[in-house]
Amino acid sequence: MLLCHSAREALAIFPERQPELIVASLDLPDLGGDDLIRVFLKRARGAPIIATTQHDNVSRAVSAVRAGARDVHVLPVSPAGLREAAGHALAAADSRRALRRAREVAADRDGFSDMLTRSPRMLRVFEQIRAVARTDATVLIRGETGTGKELVARAIHERSPRADSTLISVNCGAFTETLLESELFGHEKGSFTSASGRRRGVFEMADGGSLFLDELGETSLSVQVNLLRVLENFQFRRVGGQEEINVNVRIIAATHVELEEAVRAKRFRQDLYYRLNVFPITLPPLRERREDIHLLAQHFFERAAEAYGITEPPAISAEAMEAIRRYDWPGNVRQLRSLCERWVIIASGQEVTVDMLPAELRDAPPGMSSSRYVVDDAVPMKAAVEGVVSEVERAYLHRLLQRNRGHLSLTAEQAGVTRRTLYTKMKSYRLDAADYR
Repeated sequence: MLLCHSAREALAIFPERQPELIVASLDLPDLGGDDLIRVFLKRARGAPIIATTQHDNVSRAVSAVRAGARDVHVLPVSPAGLREAAGHALAAADSRRALRRAREVAADRDGFSDMLTRSPRMLRVFEQIRAVARTDATVLIRGETGTGKELVARAIHERSPRADSTLISVNCGAFTETLLESELFGHEKGSFTSASGRRRGVFEMADGGSLFLDELGETSLSVQVNLLRVLENFQFRRVGGQEEINVNVRIIAATHVELEEAVRAKRFRQDLYYRLNVFPITLPPLRERREDIHLLAQHFFERAAEAYGITEPPAISAEAMEAIRRYDWPGNVRQLRSLCERWVIIASGQEVTVDMLPAELRDAPPGMSSSRYVVDDAVPMKAAVEGVVSEVERAYLHRLLQRNRGHLSLTAEQAGVTRRTLYTKMKSYRLDAADYR
């Protein structure tokens, strides 16, 4: 800790020593008020600032927060209150640094800027995207609702030779059978009651580019027959038309339906399933990539704050973060994003506490997160066992870090390993102590 008696004295040391936290008086004789906050923020490279003042003036405190101070405390301040404020400020700064690092890493991965992750399973998805993007192979993206299937489709298109052409997305589950056929293939005038003119379908509009068919498992058998015909030779007729139309389209399909079960139940054509399943990509649900929850929450906070014109996005209390990590997120990333937007509105510049959480999050059962240890029977037994052991070890370290709020020495001692060994394993499992503070 370094004590300075004037703003000038503090500014003189900034080039050599960059502080992690600044506690500054707004009443300094050489520089004070909002000007002090702005200058310190610029020179201290983002270190959080807790301001103190002798004047109990609400408008002055609001002005200081708008200038960039995290908190303003009227003197005298209790040591306990100052320690608590400092702890929250440092935790928020750590989270912002972790998010910035993740964004930088994502940018280095060919621009996966909207798909932040530390999860090994998601990183394997990135590798699959890179591999298939440079080809024209049909891709089938599988995963629960809200896991980001359209983001993956867009990432494939943007890394493909077709990137300069259009990507058209269609939610097949949002149309009736007749309207879906018209949406996909177009129609001729008079082909059905409301067909008042000729209309091109999305297959024609996506010619030369990519077509993302979302929720394909919801389509009728009749539509599936026509889709199979298009995928076989990329020819089709508009509804009510006689002309054969040729297109050059890259197909990316997605579904949350278990297609193998749908095939057995005769709800989905087996031949279409084989034609679609050329290159499958499976997205893990959020409950199986819990290490990303804090990172994603910070990302959504910042995006929502920017969209709503809110200067200071909220932080998350340790207790609330524990409940958020414990929850199984049936709506996955989409559900988390929606809740983060709500919290930005109701807790602007404050802290999201447990009482702000929906009941289902507050009531989530305590204990170890419900990671599912999936045995891959497509690999040799030794590799499968090693994979499960890694998952258990990672979950164990995750819980220890949670309990110890990211304290590495204490975590290493309780795990019975050296600090160096702990650091190596954390790096291997992409665990960051900053996420637990």
